[in-house]
Amino acid sequence: MPDSNDPQTGSAAGADAPANANTNQTGGAPPPDANTTANAGAGTATNAGANAGTNGGAGHGGAGNGAAGGEPAFEFEGDNDRDDKFNLRPLPDRHSPIPEDQRKVAHDVYEARNVLKLLLENNAIAQDKYEEFIKRVCQAGRAGCVASYVHPILGATALEQIRADIVRRVGMPMVYKYLRTLGVWAFVRLLAGAAASALVGWLAYQLGHPATQVLIGYDWMLAGSMAGAWFSVAASRWQVGFDTIPLYLDWWYEPAIRMMFVVVGTALFALFLHLNFLAMKVGNVDFSHFDSSLGTALFAGLIAGIGERALSVQLIGRLQKAFPGT
Repeated sequence: MPDSNDPQTGSAAGADAPANANTNQTGGAPPPDANTTANAGAGTATNAGANAGTNGGAGHGGAGNGAAGGEPAFEFEGDNDRDDKFNLRPLPDRHSPIPEDQRKVAHDVYEARNVLKLLLENNAIAQDKYEEFIKRVCQAGRAGCVASYVHPILGATALEQIRADIVRRVGMPMVYKYLRTLGVWAFVRLLAGAAASALVGWLAYQLGHPATQVLIGYDWMLAGSMAGAWFSVAASRWQVGFDTIPLYLDWWYEPAIRMMFVVVGTALFALFLHLNFLAMKVGNVDFSHFDSSLGTALFAGLIAGIGERALSVQLIGRLQKAFPGT
């Protein structure tokens, strides 16, 4: 028999490694390309390389349920993987721990179904698109944790592609609709605010206390706050993720409430500045002069719109310091 340590015969010794590896596997037959990879690696193996290949094959077989594939840990109850009423559950006769990669595939399948059902219930997705995505999600789940020889990586990759497709075909149009509605309500609130300030100005004039300059400054501040609030939302929500799509389901009334909040916050901000109850400077710009400078009023409004939440916290904090009981 040739010496397996001889470099000229090492390939023959190494070639036995795939056979030994297959003999020692316990996790089911490897994918078709596994032998090709093993043979390529064994071509220049010595005895040590052959033994390592044999032990590695046995280890891979023991892993069974690893990322490369293995026995399933889940099943579709009643073999129903054709609609959204499926129940993807662990195999009832399985006694070993569920592999983490298969558990994640099952979790992502349910997450995708829940988001799709939420979109359907709010008329944010057409029925045909919904059925298409549900079918694709079930197919990915079967490949990743249900098939007779599962491939969790393949299932997880397919689910990621499905999620990206849902964001592109459903999520992004919802974002555009939300931003459009927000812009419309910003314009409506601006007109309403200007009308309200005109009414207050007229009443003040009738009472002999003209406040034209202050109200003009407020109008410009309000215009700046509407632009700042819209820009802030557009910048922060431009890149929508799959798990944030439900945030845009309230695309009709949420923008109206949000812009009303900005209008009230800007009015309080202007009042506090005018009464010197609050002092604020950004760089060399003193916001207390908003009633005498158009640029200052616009800039103060932009700051109020962009930092709407932070500003409201600061205003409330200032009131609580002045009135500890509030």
